[in-house]
Amino acid sequence: MSNTRSPDASPRSVTRPEDRVSLREKIGIGCGRVAADGTAGTIHTLVNQVYNMTFGVNPALLSTAVFIQRLWDAILDPLFGQFSDNFRSPWGRRLPLLAAAAVPLALFFGLIWWFPTGLGSTGLFLFLVGTSLVFYTFHSLYAMPLNGLLIEATGDYHERTQVAMVAVVFALGFQIFGQWVFPLMQLSVFDSPTSGIRWVATSCAILFLGFALAPVFLCREKNYKHVAATQRKIPLREGLRHARRNPQLMRLIAARFISTFTYNIVGMFGIYMNTYYVFGGDLKAAAPVYGVLGSTYMISGALCSLFVYPALARRLGKKLTFQLAAGVLVLGCLSKLVVYHPGHPWLQLIVLAANGISGAGLTLMTTSMLGDIADYNEYLTGQRNEAFLAAVFAWFDKVGNSTGTLIGGFALLWIGFDATLGGQPQQTLQWMKYSYCFMPLIGAVVALCVMRTYTLDESRVAEIRRALDERHAASPPPPPPPPPPPPIPEVNA
Repeated sequence: MSNTRSPDASPRSVTRPEDRVSLREKIGIGCGRVAADGTAGTIHTLVNQVYNMTFGVNPALLSTAVFIQRLWDAILDPLFGQFSDNFRSPWGRRLPLLAAAAVPLALFFGLIWWFPTGLGSTGLFLFLVGTSLVFYTFHSLYAMPLNGLLIEATGDYHERTQVAMVAVVFALGFQIFGQWVFPLMQLSVFDSPTSGIRWVATSCAILFLGFALAPVFLCREKNYKHVAATQRKIPLREGLRHARRNPQLMRLIAARFISTFTYNIVGMFGIYMNTYYVFGGDLKAAAPVYGVLGSTYMISGALCSLFVYPALARRLGKKLTFQLAAGVLVLGCLSKLVVYHPGHPWLQLIVLAANGISGAGLTLMTTSMLGDIADYNEYLTGQRNEAFLAAVFAWFDKVGNSTGTLIGGFALLWIGFDATLGGQPQQTLQWMKYSYCFMPLIGAVVALCVMRTYTLDESRVAEIRRALDERHAASPPPPPPPPPPPPIPEVNA
């Protein structure tokens, strides 16, 4: 009888007590992800609904604005990631930066929606670009230290998945509410659409401030004493060179980039398919249904993150679980060919559930894998720079996101979409449907194939961890602080 094992079918390791992350810290990290992912995700959801559907800004202009936002965010991420890794203070290298960024992060999220009344399309575009660039500056300053805090929370292969699971579930849980922000803005209690947009957005900003401050009080840094005592500050060019020579990081980046890029080319089409393909351009009828659809996306992703993906990752390994999540996206894309019918909105639930299940799995596995890659990077280079590695990964993710979104806005024009018409021509709707199906399908298949050569399974990560523990034990202790200077003798006059 054969006794061979699959690469990730090695004997299950037992998490050491010192590698377990307390519930308090997991909640703190989860709240931070609500602030980081919730603000950016709500902007991504509302931009087209508010600026295009409500105020008529050209979708190509909006795609350009979103591209500028994401490109700016992507440029800043490696800089702030490097800054956080090299930052030294009595309180650590992550928590002080989180505290400094929390208030402006929430403030400028709210200001994005407080545009002056009477602005034309160009004025609204310029206001959106200006306020969002400031917002994304503080978003990067907050998100990169938070990512470093998450990655360094534990050195255990499976505990990393548990920490990532809490972070993903918290973020998805709040984004369930985020899907109802636009319907709330449409309530008749507000005097005008502008009034509804402003006050609902302000309420969200206050909530985000509370979530953003939570990790400052609930979390602690694990590696700071070792890093501050033994590690020199790493120049940006050296960090980039190490990242480029890390083959496991490059494979993960390639898989995530292609899936994000192709998904976001048509990501906004889901809103338009619901509004114009299913509801014939009736915005008020489509808005609450879109809230249900978006909630389905978040709930399905959160449930699978809680009850399915951690179990699959423990049994099958992270790589295969990632590939299964990509496979779910393929099935969801194929279902788009048959579930969209005018007047039958609830069939869309199949697509949104598949997208949510897949998106949560890809995010959960990549977040957990980054911790393994950080150990591998230290094994190769002798240096720990968790926030910078997360920033490099985020850079490619956001470039794929922003470039795809930029192309998507122009794609709406290329297929003949015109918001002023209300209902759209049949040819436009068919092009929208087929594009919405096949673009993300191609990306999911490519990502699945790229990950075939990823090799950091549980046994390999355990070997790396043992080597690092031996290396740390053999390293000399930090030098004692210098003695205080001798007192200056008094001089009698």
